[in-house]
Amino acid sequence: MFTRMSYRSRFLVCATLFLGCVWFVLTEPALAGAAPGIKIVGNQFVTTSAGTLGLKQVSANQAVVLRGVNISGEEYSCLDFANTVWDSSSLPNGTGDYQQVTATGMVSDWHANVVRIPLNEDCWLNVPSNSPPLTGGSTYTSAIVNFVNTANANGLVAEVDLHVGAGPELAQDGCCVDSFPAMDTNYSLEFWQSVATTFAKNPAVIFNLTNEPEFPGDGSNGESASGDWTCYLNGGCNTSICAVNGCAGPNGSGNTWNVEGVASVVTAIRNAEAAASGVTHVIIIAGLNYSNQLNDWLTYVPQYVTDKQIAAGIHLYYDIVCTTSTCWNSTWKPILNAGYPIVIDETGELTKKNGGHGCTGTDTQSMVSWANSQSPQVGYWFWAFNSFSCSKGPGILSSNTTFAAQSGYGAAAQSALKAIQ
Repeated sequence: MFTRMSYRSRFLVCATLFLGCVWFVLTEPALAGAAPGIKIVGNQFVTTSAGTLGLKQVSANQAVVLRGVNISGEEYSCLDFANTVWDSSSLPNGTGDYQQVTATGMVSDWHANVVRIPLNEDCWLNVPSNSPPLTGGSTYTSAIVNFVNTANANGLVAEVDLHVGAGPELAQDGCCVDSFPAMDTNYSLEFWQSVATTFAKNPAVIFNLTNEPEFPGDGSNGESASGDWTCYLNGGCNTSICAVNGCAGPNGSGNTWNVEGVASVVTAIRNAEAAASGVTHVIIIAGLNYSNQLNDWLTYVPQYVTDKQIAAGIHLYYDIVCTTSTCWNSTWKPILNAGYPIVIDETGELTKKNGGHGCTGTDTQSMVSWANSQSPQVGYWFWAFNSFSCSKGPGILSSNTTFAAQSGYGAAAQSALKAIQ
């Protein structure tokens, strides 16, 4: 069965693990006119300082809606592209493009006020020692920090998420980079301790614990849906790539690892922030089923984040389950009504061949209409600010140098952002 991950299966992982990482602590205060800090008050995002959010000036303690884009490449290029953190479809000239891409492309041309930056656990930590990533360690972390700083300086809040991890367990069958169904006990805790320390003093950064959690648990204990949520939050069970995508590689039996639970990671982040005398960052905790199923989110998640700086993360593609306003009203809106923000921090359209309805923009217009009509309004962040075609994945650019929109889905995404912010 085709899944949404398949369009990224061309990015194969060939890494195993080395324990060694570079940790940064950002100590510089926010620049005047730069992106404000972000916190949560009730079910809304609120600024912690005055600044520039996208194209608009904002004051401290102002309720805001975050709408913007994802940028893809840094979650895989460090593993299997020669000596590069970025994919040429997003940053053709590497670090020289940071200012142009964020200030001109994302803000001026697309009116984004947030950018999501998917990260690779193995590249951030530079693991393993016997076969480290082609571009890992300080080369990788410095590039990410510099991009975040440039984005913030140009009025963009930055979300960083753990997109790819699990080290050798993920790589052995040459399976899809995007298939990371749960955080791993090998390195995910260390990854988030490092990331939290790195951005401890930067309130314009949001943390997303893991990209698209699927159903943790290998089925050996007959896990139910509630069992999956329990494992997702507490850890302790095993999960496998094969449980998500199937295994076509030589090992066949699957790449299995032990799940690191959300609760322990949230605690580690808060401890790292406190140790660095940093801010308490907003944490996005995704739903299951590729971050699309949030039926049980309220039952299981909030008990682990007593400081209330928590939002529910949603992914919306049209080859999975919850794709209509009827479902959104019955499963997502109750979270909003219960006093927690929800955000569609990854969404896109797929060709009919790839399981979607076609990249016409019609689905995007439906989602935007629903999100803008909620109270408070729900933010949406389009995948992806890259120039690959819709048949290879939902890219919104026809050119990553002029930042022109792809026809259909890309044009609808740009129109949505420019019409409202």
